[in-house]
Amino acid sequence: MTLRNSPDAYGAIARTAHWATALLVVVAWLLGQFLDVFPRGPTRGDALFVHMTLGLAIVGLAVLRLAWRALDPPPPALVGSRFEPWLGLAAKAGHGLLYLLLIATPILGVTLQFARGNPVPALGLFDVASPWAADRALARQILELHELAADALGVVALGHAVAALFHHWALGDRTLARMLPGLARQSGASSQD
Repeated sequence: MTLRNSPDAYGAIARTAHWATALLVVVAWLLGQFLDVFPRGPTRGDALFVHMTLGLAIVGLAVLRLAWRALDPPPPALVGSRFEPWLGLAAKAGHGLLYLLLIATPILGVTLQFARGNPVPALGLFDVASPWAADRALARQILELHELAADALGVVALGHAVAALFHHWALGDRTLARMLPGLARQSGASSQD
């Protein structure tokens, strides 16, 4: 597998970043959903620290992915479906919304911490102090937005996965296979785009 994208498949860098992002989003979302299950005190504080660290990693990875995408454009979309050009437009809109939510959700989380008057731990290396005093009403509003954005990210990511499976099973094309290391190699050798 090559590091860079080819006309037939995504390269190792794009694939690794894609699957790492997916894993981080799932774990961060689960931690956010079940944060109240952790007992108050150091245990919940540790869980929140991990949640925030994952959020910062997600936004950092999303920015790196966008930069890499500019340097190494993805393989061309597979065409030939009776659903074109609608599938192509839906894919572009879905990807744009995914990237927007990957960046906006953690930024809302950081803003939430600041609205609570709390510092944000920068990957455990140092803390970034809140630039303003605690404001409970504002924090509640931002919490609602953060939760809404996180849930929207989950729904859009699920739609992304369903679309990939639709391509694979219903349309029979290689859209999904191009992002999976084993399948990309096998199907790349046996079929043409």
